[in-house]
Amino acid sequence: MDVRRLALKHALKNAVEHGGKANVGAVVGKVIAEDPTLKKEIKKVVEVVKEVVEEVNKLTLQEQRELMAQFTYEMRREEKKDLPPLPGAEKGVVMRFAPEPGGYLHIGNMRAALVNWFYVEKYGGKYILRFDDTNPHNVKLVYYGAILEDLRSVGINPHQIIYQSDRLKIYEKYLVKLIEAGYAYASFEKNTKEKRARGLPFEGRERTPEESLEVLDKIKEGEYREGEVAFFLKTVMNHPNPALRDPVLARIIDFPHPRGIEARLYPTYNFSSAVDDILLGITHILRGKDHENNGKVQAEIQRLLGYTPPWTSTFGRLKIKGADLSKRKIRQALREGKVHGWDDPGLLTVRALLRRGIQAEAIVKLFKELGPKSTDITLDLENLYSINRQLIDPISKRLYFVEQPVKVVVEDAPSITAKIPWHPTKDMGHRTYVFEEGEHVFYIDRRDIEPKLRLKHLYNIEVVEVGEEVVARFVDFAVGKEKKIQWVPIQREGEIYA
Repeated sequence: MDVRRLALKHALKNAVEHGGKANVGAVVGKVIAEDPTLKKEIKKVVEVVKEVVEEVNKLTLQEQRELMAQFTYEMRREEKKDLPPLPGAEKGVVMRFAPEPGGYLHIGNMRAALVNWFYVEKYGGKYILRFDDTNPHNVKLVYYGAILEDLRSVGINPHQIIYQSDRLKIYEKYLVKLIEAGYAYASFEKNTKEKRARGLPFEGRERTPEESLEVLDKIKEGEYREGEVAFFLKTVMNHPNPALRDPVLARIIDFPHPRGIEARLYPTYNFSSAVDDILLGITHILRGKDHENNGKVQAEIQRLLGYTPPWTSTFGRLKIKGADLSKRKIRQALREGKVHGWDDPGLLTVRALLRRGIQAEAIVKLFKELGPKSTDITLDLENLYSINRQLIDPISKRLYFVEQPVKVVVEDAPSITAKIPWHPTKDMGHRTYVFEEGEHVFYIDRRDIEPKLRLKHLYNIEVVEVGEEVVARFVDFAVGKEKKIQWVPIQREGEIYA
């Protein structure tokens, strides 16, 4: 194969894999890899590749795919990327995903859900879906079922579902244990943020266990209101990490729980997680780096309760280029009418991506490739779209699309039956257009107008006049160098579209 044809082969494939635009460097690499003898003529190769890439990038994605059919490509042989091993996995693996039912899952949440699922699948372990619903202010009933639906849409089927709001008595029991051991206390402190930042002790730190338990009894009797008192873990107020300076364990919440739970004292996320990770037998925890301090607080609680914390590791933060995953901002956009529902195609919730046409398998493959990397990642959504294209390309019918339509009237056109394949390389049948002799009318894209054009799979035309509509005349059927453009028929009486 000569250099130009070799360059065309790989430029087409590279373009199709990257949204229609080939990269010179990538194509040069593929050309040299297929014919290493060309290294001696590298300058010539680069020049030829530049010319070919420029030509290929002018083609539509459809044209690129059609031209690819003339070449044979070897299947890419990739070493299967395996997940890093989990220490002690031979003794069993129990992992959890603990979302707050306060919104629909977005693509960032799905990373944590999937990475834990991949390990459970790898080791034949147990996957627990644990709803962190101990703050009634943030919880809505609709999100419980929605989260489960989103997980199942990507193939995650939890082996056990836990509602933390069902376990409030358990958390109270362990709170009492910490108080009795002198590791927790009740406090009426109002200035916790400033004092924690300065490392100053909170009010009540010297309160005896009996006095703190008395406060607990009064809370249950309804004596105090939300925000008046809370329970804190007694650590070290001058700890170098402010997160570990007497963190909150439980607080009063006077707000009805959507699940009808009757309670006033609710544990914090860190306290309930610390208790449940032990009681539910969690063996390994994989969490995002943004939860690193939470993990340290939970581990401290577990140690003070006399337990060894589960093995824990963090993966890097995930940022989406040009997007914001904040659920708070999504709610604000909903209130302002900028988006319409959590499945609005403009969002990056799981259901919005699926509605947009992203295959669930594409989301799974993306996060399988990323794995639990410890480095922060800025993800370009084009990575997801590229994976998605690879999945849908073999199964998707092709339709013509005109973005900036202008009417074109072709005069003196012959009768013709056009059979246009649904797919450039797969046998999916075809669609048929039957036009009678005379005047044919179509829509074409205004940006495609040139003196001579070829209406794809139809015939060649010559533009005679350009105004509010384009007047053209039929030339011939021969396939030449004319620019090939997509068109959309305007149905009229006597014309058949099958």
